[in-house]
Amino acid sequence: MSKNESSSSLWPGIIFCVGIAVVSFATWLVYKPISSLMWAFIYSIIITNLVKLPNRFMGGINFCAREFLRGVIAALGIVTTALIWLQVGIGVINALIIIFFSFFFSLWLGRKLGLSNTLATLIGVGTCICGASAIAAAGPAIKAKEEEMGLAVACITLFGLLAMFTYPFLYMNTVVGEWLQHNLNLYAIWCGSGIHEVAQVAAAGDALGVAGPALLVKAIRVFMIGPMILLATYMFGREVKVVNTNVKEKPKIVLPAYGVVFIVLSFCCAFLDAYAPQIAALGFDWPSVKSVLSGVVFKFLLAVCFAGVGLKVRFQQIAKLGAKPFAVGALMAILAGILALILAIAVAPFVPPA
Repeated sequence: MSKNESSSSLWPGIIFCVGIAVVSFATWLVYKPISSLMWAFIYSIIITNLVKLPNRFMGGINFCAREFLRGVIAALGIVTTALIWLQVGIGVINALIIIFFSFFFSLWLGRKLGLSNTLATLIGVGTCICGASAIAAAGPAIKAKEEEMGLAVACITLFGLLAMFTYPFLYMNTVVGEWLQHNLNLYAIWCGSGIHEVAQVAAAGDALGVAGPALLVKAIRVFMIGPMILLATYMFGREVKVVNTNVKEKPKIVLPAYGVVFIVLSFCCAFLDAYAPQIAALGFDWPSVKSVLSGVVFKFLLAVCFAGVGLKVRFQQIAKLGAKPFAVGALMAILAGILALILAIAVAPFVPPA
């Protein structure tokens, strides 16, 4: 298949996702409490579980749910000032505690329930780092089987999605909001340190307007992907030998490019914020541009992405999860969320209000 043909095959699915995003954005304009991103996710899940979509849509849907989503998250850094670290920087400690607790407890729990070491490790890595991306990176390093990787991804995705909806609901409608002193910076720390996937953190944060701060906390977990995969490989003692040599091949560790770009752009945003008056004198109204980007452009683009994500969530596939992986995944998600909440409450005196 040529590049042109490959590119053209993406358009039906992309256009379909854009259509869902348009409806979702219009719904959000009518009912603000639920973000356009969330509406896109809800609509797309309903559609994909009621209607069999044409196969020609799948290329574009996959593109929106993966490559385009990562690109949008990376670009989101331009409206997320790195100066927010002055407010949520202590959330780094929370994130690191969650990482090591989730990893080691998952290994212990998996063994107790009879899971293979590789499957328990994949669920632990997915919970503590960044969901499916971490599983995809760790799987080859620990020689996991494809079915184990698929099972771990499905399990992590399910409970991450539930967390994506549950966190904002609990903050807005239960005593959790009081525990967090109705401080959105604390909510961002809770989301960033407790929810699995980067995209899920973005969604839960965006529900209350703090996607950027939540992603900054989450970035600490994302950038631990290398060390944690090395740790998993060491614990397994899995060293792969290069064919016909005695040289041992080290697992490839690649930092996610979108995470690097997000951090770099967040520093650009901090610069633009700090020198906004001087930049305005040159004829560029950065505060207005930033407002449009964060309030309209990125909300719509994230809705397009999550239309793609939602269209890949099929209840029949989720139902195929085994009871034991399901139990481990559920318990890990609950414990990680509770621990992240306790830690967010603990650092409340050091975190100023948003």
